Amino acid sequence: MTYWLLAKEKRIYLRPRVVIARLEREFAYVEASDEEGRQHVTQLILELPKIRKWGQITVDSKYLEHLHQVRNEAVYIYFGDNPGPEDAILSTAVIPGNPLPVDFSSPEHQQATRPLLVRCASVLGYDIVEA
Repeated sequence: MTYWLLAKEKRIYLRPRVVIARLEREFAYVEASDEEGRQHVTQLILELPKIRKWGQITVDSKYLEHLHQVRNEAVYIYFGDNPGPEDAILSTAVIPGNPLPVDFSSPEHQQATRPLLVRCASVLGYDIVEA
């Protein structure tokens, strides 16, 4: 299951460094990887045209251009109250100008980390939307 953290109406998305700073104030564990962020966006750039060919989604060239422009600013973040077990943390790609996707590895992971998701959305000023 995937949730999206969306900027509230008429607000802009926070820059990756601002997201990191706010999460660091809220959570005991925050790990950010510029390299994983670049890899994530590069993978999106490669995969989206393939998916478009299958007719599953609409991808316009402006969005792909945007991804190319912000690829080096993207960051992948892991966060939670404890860096211990994998099912006790959340992760997301922070791509400038985009909502934050949050995936769960299982229903148990979703249930265990729901409070983290709510706190994350609150500290960023975003809404939680189920995909």
